[in-house]
Amino acid sequence: MLTSIRQRDNCKVHAQEVDKFDAPFTCPKCGCETILRQGSVKVHHFAHKPPVFCEYGQGESEAHRICKQSIYDELKDAPNVTLCELEKDFGTVVADVFFMFSGVKVAIEVQISNLTMTRIIERTEEYDELGIYVLWLSVFDSKLDEKKYAPKQWEKWLHATYFGRVYYWLEELEIIPIHFDEYLLWVESTDYGGGYYRKSKRYRTPTEGSILNLLSDFKFREQKGGTFGNMYVPSCKILIDNTDAWWK
Repeated sequence: MLTSIRQRDNCKVHAQEVDKFDAPFTCPKCGCETILRQGSVKVHHFAHKPPVFCEYGQGESEAHRICKQSIYDELKDAPNVTLCELEKDFGTVVADVFFMFSGVKVAIEVQISNLTMTRIIERTEEYDELGIYVLWLSVFDSKLDEKKYAPKQWEKWLHATYFGRVYYWLEELEIIPIHFDEYLLWVESTDYGGGYYRKSKRYRTPTEGSILNLLSDFKFREQKGGTFGNMYVPSCKILIDNTDAWWK
């Protein structure tokens, strides 16, 4: 995690803005001691002092930290953006990045591979109850450039929630949307049949849209929810791009 509470004045501080002489620090969620990690390679961050029982910040990758720090750095002084905050705690949910855009509440959630589907849905419902529009992001992986890709369960859920799109962060405020087209498998001919293509249940072909800017290329939308295939999507408030579908 990128923030902690500085004990001496009970202020929330960023890892990149303090040093070891500001210690001790505590976790904003559980109150346990955290350790400042500052090096020349990784993003400055805090880690819980062992043993770790708090789920806040657990399983967070370096790519996750880089992404949310970069988005925050770009948003905090952007036009029409106010109340920008890293790791904003709403009690029931902690937004990786929270901000107000032209008076509308927005939460950015980054890299969700360490969350269960149940928790992802719960968080989305919690944001809806708070009147917050949420954009779930992951970090772009070069495997998405291949024609044959096996989406994870959460990617399939995002695909349903965002009307055939999954959003991946590239750098700063740049995001690329990807639609998962059908992938056809060739069934070899045998004495018992074959010689045709069939739809793969596991694989999809990623189809990239145009690179988007988080502030200029998105709009607020109400997702009515429902069951899409075997995916349950709750009614929720989402941030979605304002471009037309680029897939056939």
